[in-house]
Amino acid sequence: MGRKQGLPATTPSDVFFFRRKKAEPAKNDAKVTPAQKRSSFRMPVEFDVLYALGDRSGRRHGVANDLSAGGLRLSSDEDFLKGSMLELDFTLPDAFISELTIEKEVFKQTPFGLRPETVKTAPAPFSPMRMQATVLSTFYLPATKTLAHGLKFVDPDPETKEELQRFIHLWQLHQIRLRNEAKK
Repeated sequence: MGRKQGLPATTPSDVFFFRRKKAEPAKNDAKVTPAQKRSSFRMPVEFDVLYALGDRSGRRHGVANDLSAGGLRLSSDEDFLKGSMLELDFTLPDAFISELTIEKEVFKQTPFGLRPETVKTAPAPFSPMRMQATVLSTFYLPATKTLAHGLKFVDPDPETKEELQRFIHLWQLHQIRLRNEAKK
């Protein structure tokens, strides 16, 4: 058999063997910068909060905003010392969820056994919450002439933390849909 025209002759030095490279560990360059100290996403939403300071009797009214799964900012006319413990009572706003639908997978009994089916339904409303929080910082808001307090939730139970994350997720979906409708 002759060599094809235009192809060079191969010699043992022309044969290449490829070796698989060892996987390098992934570089995780994501670091918390001084501008973003939080481990949870904070969202700008406003709602009423009743709070009590430590063992003091009676509850006072405040307005919460910048909610995250780890804490919130509470605006009030009262000054708190760093480290003060507050008991918070609030219900997350849920007027917007009537405009949302979520997809759920349900199983229907058929003659051939259980079959999965996707259905669209409205999200469940949010239940009232009671949580403990500690004051991390206090600052004055000249625009509203109130004091704002950075609060961190203290040992929230897993169900409450999941409910906060569900609220944040649904709120983000709502905001994305509003933005997309405005573009039309």
